[in-house]
Amino acid sequence: MDFQSWKAGLISEIEIAAEGRAAKAFVDPADPLIEKSQKALYDLAEQLRALPPDHAPLKALFNEETELGNLMRARVGEPEGRYYGAKEDLLAAYGIDHQPYESVDQFLCVLRDRVDETISEFRLRA
Repeated sequence: MDFQSWKAGLISEIEIAAEGRAAKAFVDPADPLIEKSQKALYDLAEQLRALPPDHAPLKALFNEETELGNLMRARVGEPEGRYYGAKEDLLAAYGIDHQPYESVDQFLCVLRDRVDETISEFRLRA
């Protein structure tokens, strides 16, 4: 996958998580965190959209996510599935169980930590 497609996919994942807040608002319309969370996710997506293609933390995340598919000692798709599950959990908690990050770079750093954990886990397998 090329960088621009990957970036568009990441933004789409965040926007889908934001749209999912609408379902939560339908269930509990009095919860103010839901609207704040949705706005924080849309803001995050816009910040990512505005990043230039040479933004170092974004490129680093792309490179590490790409590496997931090249890990040895793993069934096909297993490392990616593990990482994407962690990313979905992060987005589900964003602004509700977890405060929004102060910057897009903090968000990218957290994602890099998660992908690094996954890579390390599979590299350490015997």
